Amino acid sequence: MKRSWRKLIAAGLASAMLCSAAAGASGNLPNLSAYPTTLLVDGMPAKDSPLPYYQDGEVLIPLRAVLESGGFTVTWDAQTATAVLTSADGQTYSVDTARGVLSAGAEQLWQDERLTVKDGTTYTSPELLEQIPGLTFQWDAATNAAIVTTPQPEGRTYVYDLGQGSLKNPSRPDTPYQMQGVVGVPGGEKRPVVVLLHGAHPIDKASENRYDLGFSYLVNELAEAGYLAVSMNIAINYSFEDGEPNGCERTVQVVEQQMEMLARAIGGEQGIFPCDLTGKGDLDQVVLIGHSRAGRDIFEVAERLPDLGVDGLLTVAPALISPFSGELPDVPTSILIPQYDGDVSTLDGAKIYDDLENDPERTASTELIYLKGGNHAGFSTALVRPDPFADAESIAATMPAEKQRAFFSQYTKEFLQSVLEEQQTPFADAQELPDQYADCEILMQADVPAKDLFSAVGADAQLTTEKAAADWVNASSTVDNTAGAFRLPGGFITYDLLRIRWDEPDAEISFPCSADLSGYTNLQLDLAQDSSDERNGQQDQQVVVMLQDARGNRAAVTLPAGTPALRWQQGEIERIPMWEGEDFLQYSTFTTLGTIRIPLEDFQDVDLSAIREIRLVFPSDAGSIILREIQAF
Repeated sequence: MKRSWRKLIAAGLASAMLCSAAAGASGNLPNLSAYPTTLLVDGMPAKDSPLPYYQDGEVLIPLRAVLESGGFTVTWDAQTATAVLTSADGQTYSVDTARGVLSAGAEQLWQDERLTVKDGTTYTSPELLEQIPGLTFQWDAATNAAIVTTPQPEGRTYVYDLGQGSLKNPSRPDTPYQMQGVVGVPGGEKRPVVVLLHGAHPIDKASENRYDLGFSYLVNELAEAGYLAVSMNIAINYSFEDGEPNGCERTVQVVEQQMEMLARAIGGEQGIFPCDLTGKGDLDQVVLIGHSRAGRDIFEVAERLPDLGVDGLLTVAPALISPFSGELPDVPTSILIPQYDGDVSTLDGAKIYDDLENDPERTASTELIYLKGGNHAGFSTALVRPDPFADAESIAATMPAEKQRAFFSQYTKEFLQSVLEEQQTPFADAQELPDQYADCEILMQADVPAKDLFSAVGADAQLTTEKAAADWVNASSTVDNTAGAFRLPGGFITYDLLRIRWDEPDAEISFPCSADLSGYTNLQLDLAQDSSDERNGQQDQQVVVMLQDARGNRAAVTLPAGTPALRWQQGEIERIPMWEGEDFLQYSTFTTLGTIRIPLEDFQDVDLSAIREIRLVFPSDAGSIILREIQAF
């Protein structure tokens, strides 16, 4: 029966990873009438404006707010209960609110039977607004947003439509699509270029469901910070319009084509974008940011479009729906995984981090940030409903979306600055990795080229224990798991670890080591407390790290209770029944490993050029920790 259960769990993993792909199927829009609406003007939320609202399941739009954002003057004739609308070029229209009639002079243009006056605000159907020329208006049922574009935006963001492009299709004629997005224009010239790509979410029609606008807030902030930022509409990659899409093939082509047009605009060609981009961007400095499925696909884009010369990758709540097709780019890479991600429930970013960390040819730094309290939707304003795949308890524990976006914005700007100025991730050289960032609780892993002193991979080290038990275990998402209820993010089939348990104080484990550490600055350990083990007593642990040299001299540094990787995480053991066998156990809370760094200069009176042993001592009465590796860098 274990064989059948293995298949069942593997199928569950595949289903979890494919949920984003399924959500992208055409004609699969959810009913969002119970969720907040948005009025977007040139990509940004309208300020101090009534919002669209649903009445009897159909949306109504605030007339004055939309038209004034488009340069119209709106006046009210109380005697006739008529709104008079005057465009910037003098065209006049009227709306008889008693009859719901839109007119141009004596000509009746539209009868709106759903027109409503509520609390002094006139609301109309989207169809009425579509009859008025002079501005671009669209209601997007997928993102619950009224989208208005004006000829002269007040801020730095411009929603663009570059016309129809075509994508090569291997099995039929080329696929048409609209080249859309939002661009943020910085001050100054030759500014670094940042490309943002959204994930797969419910789609009715790729050109109308504007998930790219969910990152307009970040595009605007990046433009303010001095970057030429572009969020591209790649919904055609997730839509079944014109046949089933092939992996991220359409995304690669969309990015290639729009970057070519961006290059032309930067070079001075006018009439492409709705704004002058002459000299604004430096295409020798390009960073890609991807969310959800695009969090995986940016690696493919960077690899398949080498002429882009991508300098860094920031992947956010990535979904691994298929293996990578080639080598992963050797550029600084940061990975953000939110704790309560019901969409990518296996937190696939941890698997990407492991792939990068274990690439022997890699020279660039990598960071993994586990955002406690975060969820899948909180990074984008376009995903208005709480994570539809998360349970009610997780949704209740999720941080406010505004806080999550503030975290994302702050980290993104620090990532860009570090990558473009220092060619590394923000915390690559940090002596101590933070457990708080932008007022959010985090847990970090960080990887730089380093010297391996111990690795659980392969399980062949000769270890010595005193009052402790050490076991080689596999933290797997299948029945091959031997790590008990300890639950790593990443959906691994094989992930080797060393589990260390003790039931009396001052237990020890020793790792033989013959190393010259005099040329290194830090000792680095990747480990975690096994919160599922009752030995820890729901308490934080402390560990004494000791080095011994060839002459027997010893020096020790204590990692105190409260060190992020050694903290107990609240949760409970969940039991998944198996047929005719033992239950499959997993802890309800993911436990990502944490990276702990100790300056080697803190080990006093020991010869770092002749280290022969690394010893871990556990002062508490009992406990259990999980160790992956020990390195020097």
